[in-house]
Amino acid sequence: MIAGELDGHEGPGVTYSPITMVHATVSPGAKIELPWNPSFNALGYVLAGNGTAGSASNTVHTGQAILFGEGDHVVVSADETQESHTPELEVVLLGGLPIRETVAWYGPFVMNTQEELQQAFADYKAGKMGAIPADHYVPHAGANED
Repeated sequence: MIAGELDGHEGPGVTYSPITMVHATVSPGAKIELPWNPSFNALGYVLAGNGTAGSASNTVHTGQAILFGEGDHVVVSADETQESHTPELEVVLLGGLPIRETVAWYGPFVMNTQEELQQAFADYKAGKMGAIPADHYVPHAGANED
């Protein structure tokens, strides 16, 4: 458990809204079926490995997102054979109450309106969002250099 609650177990993560976030490692050939709050969305991200997900047993691979349908459980299975560099299926499962807000997105930016999206691009172009990776060697403005 990373955050939230699942089947009576609570994660250490602190969130501002009710969510569930779990990192699961599934051995080759194994299956997990986890109870899920039916009022929560449910999705996953495959960190490593190959398997299937959902009641339809859709094929999933490293780097793919999983959108589970409505229901009170999520199911993930690992293929019998995994690649040597990813011996198990590693998946992050998360969900929460739907926020039911409009969504506008382009590239890495996700906002609620086109106007907010345009402002995010303007802020990015103006350098207001920092740099990746952050430069830890540049002293902060006003800091003493002793």
